[in-house]
Amino acid sequence: MGKDLENLVEIFSCYSRFSWYLVRIVMRKQKLRGCLVMGIVWACVGWLLPIRTYAVAHGEFAAWTGVRVDWQMNRYWKFRGTFQTRTQQGLKEMERERLNVGVNCRVLPLMQLKGYYELQYRDRGKAGWKIGHRYQAGFVVSGPVGDFKLGWRELFQHTFIGGGKEVQLRSRLQAVYEPTGWLLHPYFSVESFQPVGGGAFFSLPRVRYRPGVRWGLSRKTALDVYYCRQYDVKRCLNVMGINLEIKL
Repeated sequence: MGKDLENLVEIFSCYSRFSWYLVRIVMRKQKLRGCLVMGIVWACVGWLLPIRTYAVAHGEFAAWTGVRVDWQMNRYWKFRGTFQTRTQQGLKEMERERLNVGVNCRVLPLMQLKGYYELQYRDRGKAGWKIGHRYQAGFVVSGPVGDFKLGWRELFQHTFIGGGKEVQLRSRLQAVYEPTGWLLHPYFSVESFQPVGGGAFFSLPRVRYRPGVRWGLSRKTALDVYYCRQYDVKRCLNVMGINLEIKL
């Protein structure tokens, strides 16, 4: 436990210093006082989260890193591909690698339909590493409300791995603060996982709370840095994540 705590403190300390570095860049380019205030708060959170999250009982630390590529094929269709790695046991071991590809189709000004396939390579404990296949279909409704962008997503997913299968409905609400001229966009989302079939529906065995900041590096690239608290009936996770987003 002591070693894990030291690793946790070191990682979040680096994270807070990196956050402050981003804010200084934005201040030099944009000269926005609001960014300075947000940066101070975000940097402080980076220092305080190690103590707070480690104090939560049964909270294992993990890191998720990924790259997402978007290709807007035409006015209605967009291809999206994501590769992500995840660790477990306090960053000591790799937990999974996943490749997710699919398309979004805009059917209404504020609504898109989604369809994805995911190939997984996961550590299943005593069963060893297994290859998994996941199919996802759903929709997202999103739109601006003042300086905020609000979104509601429903995603049905069916996973096959190690001879077993899992069917879930993923429901997510998200709010993004996107004032004009800002390069840093803070956001917060809540996502629930509900089993489909049998008497387990509405049991909510997993819920994710995710605050983060998206930084526009350029017109076609962005960096998403976030913390995710996952409550699960099997194990709870404190996740530090970073994604690189690329538009073709």
